[in-house]
Amino acid sequence: MVNGAMRTRLLCLASSLASAQTVTSVYNRDTSEPFKLKDVKVESTVVGPMVRTSTLLTFENPYKKLTEASMNFMMPEAGALGGFAYYYGDEYVKGRLMDKAKAWFIYTAITSRDRDPGIMEQVSPTDYHCQIYPLKTGHDFRVRLWTVAMLHPKGDKLALPKPDISNLTQGDAKSPLWSVRTVRSSPAVKEGETYQVAQNAGPVHAVAQRFKDGRVYIAGLVRRPEGQPLVVEKAMYESPDGKHGADVTEKVRALVKGKKAVVSNADFGDPVPNVHKRLRILYRKDGDLKTRIIPEGEAWFTSDDWEQAPPTFAVMRQTKSVTMDEQTVAFSGWVRRNDLKKPLALRVNGHRMTFKPEIIAQGSDAARLWAQQMLVQSDWKKRSDVLKFSMKYGVPSSATALLAVPEAEMRLFRAKEKEWNKAAAQRRREEREEERQQRNWSDGQNQNWNQSGGGDPEIRVTVPGAQNVDALLPDRRVIPLKADGDVWGGNFEIPASAPEGSYHVRILARMKDGTTTAKEWTYQVDRTAPSGKAEFVSEAGRKVLEIKAEAGLSEVVAYGPNGERWVLKEERPGVYRVEIPQVVSGRLTVVLKDGAGNKGELFCSPPR
Repeated sequence: MVNGAMRTRLLCLASSLASAQTVTSVYNRDTSEPFKLKDVKVESTVVGPMVRTSTLLTFENPYKKLTEASMNFMMPEAGALGGFAYYYGDEYVKGRLMDKAKAWFIYTAITSRDRDPGIMEQVSPTDYHCQIYPLKTGHDFRVRLWTVAMLHPKGDKLALPKPDISNLTQGDAKSPLWSVRTVRSSPAVKEGETYQVAQNAGPVHAVAQRFKDGRVYIAGLVRRPEGQPLVVEKAMYESPDGKHGADVTEKVRALVKGKKAVVSNADFGDPVPNVHKRLRILYRKDGDLKTRIIPEGEAWFTSDDWEQAPPTFAVMRQTKSVTMDEQTVAFSGWVRRNDLKKPLALRVNGHRMTFKPEIIAQGSDAARLWAQQMLVQSDWKKRSDVLKFSMKYGVPSSATALLAVPEAEMRLFRAKEKEWNKAAAQRRREEREEERQQRNWSDGQNQNWNQSGGGDPEIRVTVPGAQNVDALLPDRRVIPLKADGDVWGGNFEIPASAPEGSYHVRILARMKDGTTTAKEWTYQVDRTAPSGKAEFVSEAGRKVLEIKAEAGLSEVVAYGPNGERWVLKEERPGVYRVEIPQVVSGRLTVVLKDGAGNKGELFCSPPR
């Protein structure tokens, strides 16, 4: 059933898609004072149904000391962030996509020396956060964003999404200096404060663009054909045993005709005693007779029926779609080059359509739009898969971030990084050895390294009376074990690329009396990211974030929208809690880390 929440999402979506980016706040991280916007320059290039947008935001920088700036902005659901850059004085510094953990490590290392990096990360599928430190005194603060998105349907035209800076103007209306050019599209015409291009004559408007992996990615818009009107045949209350109540056919027909919600409640009709207030409606849609049951208190939005049937494609692979408005859907997917020799086909609202996408120059725009929807709509099991996919298509994700560092600083960092890595590796070896020395093996139990993400687990087996003991590893290596009384042990390396699963080690012992014996020792490679549930609870006026997950996680940390960090403590098995300041608002990212080093993420927002 399509409920009220789905309808609300549709209306919000139709509104949000009208802007290329919505910049919600730009402020001084030390004082929380907003930066004053000076001007905005926008350059848009329309390519078929897509539009590439470059936005340069310039802010006044009145501060005479080192200042760290933060920026938050939102992207439309049918768009993707292509990159960001900033100016350190007159030096142009472009962001590079990399592993998020590494990006923050580099950012922290450089800012600790009061140098000048910038970092941008994704905090939700449509929300982004940027930090830059320090701003160069005596120079404006300038940031550039690149995005690619689908044009937005507006009547019989397609509108270019315009950056939304209304939150930054502080009542002083500013209009961006906007330049537009078109490629493989009709000319752009200015209508009020935006630009529009004419829609294609046909219902499908799509382009095909070859990517560096050899695939051809397709991005387009499809207008749903007008279906036959919905006709209500019969509407009545009923109970689960089939007992009928009041006939409300005419009332339901009037609501449907007026495009209003049909709600099942006591005020709608006069149900007979002991009959549940649920509605049974028989109606025809596109000629087919259908039945809908509306439980008490729920609603039926008849205009949302189409949303249950997204377009299906005959040749395109891994297609993804995003609702633009009640008639238009954006779609993306990929094909092989030979697939373009014939028209492609899709089916929507029971209608089959064929189309030939217009082939454009090789690039990443169509692939990036598809990759963004794959990241948002697919069920990803491993962070490593998200990282690899995100890096391939150049789309920020929960596993990556954009780091902008002047090349001189990167050279300095790389020189130090080798020293730090060497020292860190030595510390890890010393810590592991110290832990081994402190372990108590007197109970003689076999030890099972059962949460390994790679590394060097320990084998410990009890074999009284053994002369020598060897371990035969799954890859056929033989490790001689050392004796500590009747306990024999040793270490071996698990490759970091070893697949998740159970592995068996064969223990072969030669006894002092000349006989041999064998045992089996099992270890698990665990690469499953931890998961959990987040909620906020109110306790004596305090706002407490509570995470319910597996017990014994090595680390649970919440990150605020402005880079704040809170460590959660396990107050009882599987329950992690921390107090969040009342002034904090916006989406939080919670990172869960288990003993094997696997990381999972949750997203939550404090109640208003």
